[in-house]
Amino acid sequence: MLVWTEQFATGSALIDTQHRMLIDKINLLEKLLAEPAPSRAVCDELLSFLGSYVATHFKFEEGCMLKARCPAHDKNKQAHAAFLDLFAKFKVKYQAEGAKPELLRNLHAVAADWIKSHILAVDIQLKACAK
Repeated sequence: MLVWTEQFATGSALIDTQHRMLIDKINLLEKLLAEPAPSRAVCDELLSFLGSYVATHFKFEEGCMLKARCPAHDKNKQAHAAFLDLFAKFKVKYQAEGAKPELLRNLHAVAADWIKSHILAVDIQLKACAK
């Protein structure tokens, strides 16, 4: 279970709120995995939300970094593109295989690790640039 702490703060209240929402959804995926047979409909809805929310969040965050002339902007944009590619590959596999617990566990592990390490290594660099 991921827990938001102030070490994740970026200096942008809106970005921090969006990060909290992503963490909540990743934690929801973890809760679904505790169920004996995760509902395909619930998984579909969660994954659909994550796909669209992540894309919207990434675009917003990249705009903030660009506007603030944050030196991490290019690295951030590249990391976002790599995650979107990984998520697209997951979705193809999910469409073919369904809501298999092993597949969902893998997504959870990757997403939880990625968001934590990405925020702490890249996103928090915005704090020094935010006005």
